[in-house]
Amino acid sequence: MRKGPVFLGKAHIHWCEECNVPLISEKCDIHGKGFRLDLTPPADVRFAFKKDIEFIKREFKQHYGVDIGEIIDGKILLLNKTPGEDDVYEIIFDGYIFGWLRFDPLELKWKPGLKVEGAIALWKHFGKKMRKWVIVDKGAKEPIKKGANVLPVGVIKAESSINIGDDVIVVSEDGEVIATGIAKKSYEKLIDKEERGTGIKTRHQKTISYREGKTAEMKDVIVANKSALENKVNEARRFMRRTVGNVNRPIAVAFSGGKDSLAVLGLMLEEFGEDFAIFFNNTGIEFPETIEYIEKIKRKLEGKKIKFIVADAKNAFWSAMCVFSPPGRDYRWCCKVTKLGPITLTIKRYYPNGVLMFVGQRKYESMQRYKQPRIWRNPWVPNEIGASPIFHWNALEVWLYIFSRKLEYNPLYENRLDRIGCFMCPSSSLAEFQTLKEEKRELWEKWEKELKKWKERFGMPEEWITHGFWRWKELTKGQKAVARELGVKIPEKRSWEPIRYSIERENERVVLKINTKILLGRIREVAPILGEVAEEGDLIRVDEMVFTEREVKAKSENEALQAYYLIKRAYECVGCGVCVGKCPENALSINAYTRKIEVDWERCIHCRECMEVCPLLKIKNPQEGSQL
Repeated sequence: MRKGPVFLGKAHIHWCEECNVPLISEKCDIHGKGFRLDLTPPADVRFAFKKDIEFIKREFKQHYGVDIGEIIDGKILLLNKTPGEDDVYEIIFDGYIFGWLRFDPLELKWKPGLKVEGAIALWKHFGKKMRKWVIVDKGAKEPIKKGANVLPVGVIKAESSINIGDDVIVVSEDGEVIATGIAKKSYEKLIDKEERGTGIKTRHQKTISYREGKTAEMKDVIVANKSALENKVNEARRFMRRTVGNVNRPIAVAFSGGKDSLAVLGLMLEEFGEDFAIFFNNTGIEFPETIEYIEKIKRKLEGKKIKFIVADAKNAFWSAMCVFSPPGRDYRWCCKVTKLGPITLTIKRYYPNGVLMFVGQRKYESMQRYKQPRIWRNPWVPNEIGASPIFHWNALEVWLYIFSRKLEYNPLYENRLDRIGCFMCPSSSLAEFQTLKEEKRELWEKWEKELKKWKERFGMPEEWITHGFWRWKELTKGQKAVARELGVKIPEKRSWEPIRYSIERENERVVLKINTKILLGRIREVAPILGEVAEEGDLIRVDEMVFTEREVKAKSENEALQAYYLIKRAYECVGCGVCVGKCPENALSINAYTRKIEVDWERCIHCRECMEVCPLLKIKNPQEGSQL
């Protein structure tokens, strides 16, 4: 669970009151200085699309009983994703935070709420026609404005649909909206003067900045921000030009089909025009619309001296599932199998001497990326130097650039999808999976069908799927709390290990046994990884280890474990290629037919570096080695 503010950069924007549009700097190009609007960090704010606005109207109407289109239609509306138990979006227009939508991870539904400014707007437009309001006597007005809770004794009237837990607005008897809060009692008890205890727990809001602005369009936003945006663009282009001058390598752009990589592609076209490559990693679990969009971009750029390269994972994810079980936030084998491996192999093929890859990474995306330098070497892709021209941009600036250049963006963004990537990514929130169910039902059903198989194998309850517990291999403290609140038993840790082992001492030797036959033919293909190989009848000797069909004898427990790891790699290899890229001697390759690793006996120097990067060992068994 994400709690508390996460500062990854400035946590505010500015707003031009005359234009009624957001500003990415302090000044509007038309009217001069705008006013500052503080947001909840990290403040990676974005524009709302048509479907976002329809969704907001729907949820607010279900709760408050009125169509807020009367208030928001024709306005520039922003969404700010904030930390919470699941997704929370602040809703911003007219230069103030109107309210929010919060996804409840227990009830699996969206719950709207209002800031005092939003409550003022609704009360002004709808009054008692709306739902979820309470009117208090004038004696309670000042204490409540200072942060006091509402007691039933002070309630004059209340709207009859109020239930415990509802977000409500508090109005004084003179008609002034003075607070918003959460109902701690239902309607019947709120209006009972004899009832004791808190009726509504109010939110203390120090300042209130309600205003009504005029309608505006995207072209107004572009005009107001033109100078500031061009400063951003020019800085990014200078960075790219300088980096290319300092790094003597061919250049490429990593293009995922998402907004950030589109912005970097746009900058590449502006700065270099051509003579670079577009690099797309098809993970095999992309949205179909993303594949179609990528193809469309490829066709549009035909005729230019731009090479289009695809690192294709094909069916690797689905093939690897039987080996790894479903991925998790703490079990990201999927990234190694569908991204790192194919990318490593493809870069090695097309750029044996290295490549400078411009990437759409931004510090606002996560704490890990915030701490990362703007130019970096990828330790797992030795031939790649990465660089991010838009590292300091927020999402508002990215979208403003895209709209200002009229770049064709992925249509999925218009389907309420906040980010574009693998459709079943375990890092997705429950809210994002809810959106997937609504907008792309067939994809959710495909993934749900797979999860149901694993639910049965692990003996999990239905909530393992519905409430997203599958997204962890080992439950966090927060997830354990959710399970307790739901009243379901979820094992703290799930484990899937088809190949199991035991180690015993036999005189001076250590004996390794596994739960299946040791296939010496397959072991022979990978044995040089551990040392010099000698074949002697029905056994294979690797340095001081002896492999037979029944067991492995080794000198020490550590060497026995290394033999077990080798057997795992031999049997369970999914052909991701991570080790191929890491091998300093180019001794490893992926068999085109079996999709498993093989070792060139002449080249292998037994350094075992490939053992340090294999996802089977470093992701699947993190207790037996450091994670990638």
